[in-house]
Amino acid sequence: MDSPLLIAAGASFIAGLLGYIIARLWIKPIVRYNLTKRKLDRELTRYLVQMNASTGPEEPVGHHRDTMLRAARQHAVDLVACFHEEIPYWYRLLLESRKESPTEASGLLTNLSKIRNSEQVMRRIERARTKMGINGKEKT
Repeated sequence: MDSPLLIAAGASFIAGLLGYIIARLWIKPIVRYNLTKRKLDRELTRYLVQMNASTGPEEPVGHHRDTMLRAARQHAVDLVACFHEEIPYWYRLLLESRKESPTEASGLLTNLSKIRNSEQVMRRIERARTKMGINGKEKT
């Protein structure tokens, strides 16, 4: 076999291996984290729209709003799990430097169904969005 051919094959193998490792261990978890964060934002937005569309504070929480809130809480739990178990340490440090804390945001969303004051619910959701690094007023 030709020596340059072996070197090229070895370099190609190493490059492919490194690409696989980077894609599998860095890119895929980061993309999953960002997708889950967007899903949570979408559910919270839908919940706020549904809450603002209700006729008054005395209206009971409907099944549809309860389902949206349950989905939002599930996305928050998935986000926390992804944050602690999947994303690389260096990306976690980057998120912490941006003051993002999905754990605190999830804690803020835990008991939303028990709060009856709509202003308090909106303030909690806005605080949770801030903790997740999502600005609810302007989309980037």
